[in-house]
Amino acid sequence: MNYTSLVQNIKDFMEDDGTEFANSIDTFIDLTELRLSRDLKIPAFRRRQLSAFSQNDPYLTMPTDMVTLENLQTKVGYTSGNTGSHVNLLLRSDEFMTEFWPDRSVTGIPEYYAYFDDATIYVAPTPSSNIPVEISYRRRLPALSSSNLTNWLTDNASDALLYGSLLEASMFNRNAGLQQGYLSMYQAAVQRITEEQQQRNSVDNFYMRNEG
Repeated sequence: MNYTSLVQNIKDFMEDDGTEFANSIDTFIDLTELRLSRDLKIPAFRRRQLSAFSQNDPYLTMPTDMVTLENLQTKVGYTSGNTGSHVNLLLRSDEFMTEFWPDRSVTGIPEYYAYFDDATIYVAPTPSSNIPVEISYRRRLPALSSSNLTNWLTDNASDALLYGSLLEASMFNRNAGLQQGYLSMYQAAVQRITEEQQQRNSVDNFYMRNEG
């Protein structure tokens, strides 16, 4: 399945060729992608990105596709040719950060972080040098559109994507009977995908434990 066939399937299943309905299909798909990003706890929605704190600067901009920050790890003792040691930064409140490090001009090795705004975090102590950091987070997948025909969902969760879109379409058409049916089909598809991913992770872990 791709974006084009998904759009056609929604029209065919709903048997609605109206202009208003057709103009709303992208919204059905967008809402379903958002729903799936919340319902599926799978590796496809996780990403790691390398960044760095700058010396004397406590602020760090987060990745643009981030939904939820899961983990921050600094590489303490990093030098050229030496990867250093990974250290987890701990999330704390603004009140804690102010009490722990009231003067942000004083530098050290970061231990804690807090949210400055939706796109930025700040750390304490303020970095005394340029320190590499690894950001682990949950993301939104690149949205489907006429210019982006496929993503992980079309390749691996096309049933849930279709049923979720049909659920949104049936709500648009105020068809309560279809809503309940497509909701059940969507939930069953999400459950199957979750189980498949859990099984995959178990198999991967088995081989990792038995390598060598």
